[in-house]
Amino acid sequence: TNLGLNKDGIVVLRINGVSPAASQSMVRALAAEPALKGAALSDDVPFSGNSGNDVVQLPGEDHNSVIRNVGAGPDFFSLYGIKLLSGRPLSWGDAFREHSPFNVVINQSLARRMGLSPDAAVGKGFFAGDDPQNLTERVRATVVGVTSDFMFEGDRKLIVPSFYVFFPGSGYISVRVSADGVPAALAAIDRIWHQFEPSLAINRHFLSADFERQFKTDEQQGRIFGVFVGIAIFIACLGLFGLAAFSTERRTKEIGLRKTFGARTTDIVLLLLWQFSIPVLVANVFAWPLVYYYLQGWLEGYAYRINLSPLYFVGAGAAALVIAWATVVVHAARVAKANPVHALRYE
Repeated sequence: TNLGLNKDGIVVLRINGVSPAASQSMVRALAAEPALKGAALSDDVPFSGNSGNDVVQLPGEDHNSVIRNVGAGPDFFSLYGIKLLSGRPLSWGDAFREHSPFNVVINQSLARRMGLSPDAAVGKGFFAGDDPQNLTERVRATVVGVTSDFMFEGDRKLIVPSFYVFFPGSGYISVRVSADGVPAALAAIDRIWHQFEPSLAINRHFLSADFERQFKTDEQQGRIFGVFVGIAIFIACLGLFGLAAFSTERRTKEIGLRKTFGARTTDIVLLLLWQFSIPVLVANVFAWPLVYYYLQGWLEGYAYRINLSPLYFVGAGAAALVIAWATVVVHAARVAKANPVHALRYE
């Protein structure tokens, strides 16, 4: 999936307790460090689910709307590789001040919600306020740039109209490191952190860990299902193996007669395999609707997901047939190759 941003090689620093002045000085020092490839402030980071909402009145609308807002520093979009469609990113001079007009960057979805193209949205604005019932103290937000849509919250949630503001008292610093210099980069981050905040313990982690955490439950569920499915297949194969032994033993004389009248070994093997394929095919007829219902519900937990192709079900059915054939083919081949004289001798 194209997330619309580059999540690899990002180290996230949690800077709760750090003053706005110290955090801005720290991010400048991190950006200037040769062992690092850039740094940016933000009030939230992708995949953390901590973004907030604001009450706004969009142009052309006479009612309030709740729009997601994210605090983003001047280098946030370039650090994450987010494409700027028009205008410019936020700058240090765009820092938000209480009850004062401010500049924002919006995503393409919000520009579309405003009925504007990315180019036309630059220079336009909307009013924002804190109270969802009262916008009497609203302030104007002016659009200075428009970004392409990106999956800030991962692929479990739809991309929603959003705007980005530079809050000086941000809660995170994102630092990009090179894949071949991670130890040196982490050492540089720790050194700069302790240079500015010697009394605070550093709290850092890789952004990729937040991304992977979204799928942790699915991966655990997959492992549990894998174990139980493996056990179920093993038990089914034991039963099928015993049934094949019993059935082929009972049909020894029939197979001897068929061979006497000219049936080839291949014909006998195919006949026996078809006999054991029928229950597997019938089981698929019952299983497919149940599996489709379950998987469709599971996939609905993702905003961006694949469609269930019939090929998946055909492939699973074919795999079940192959397992059944592999289980009984030894018995079938042994009986089919036997000398029919032994089966018919007492007749």
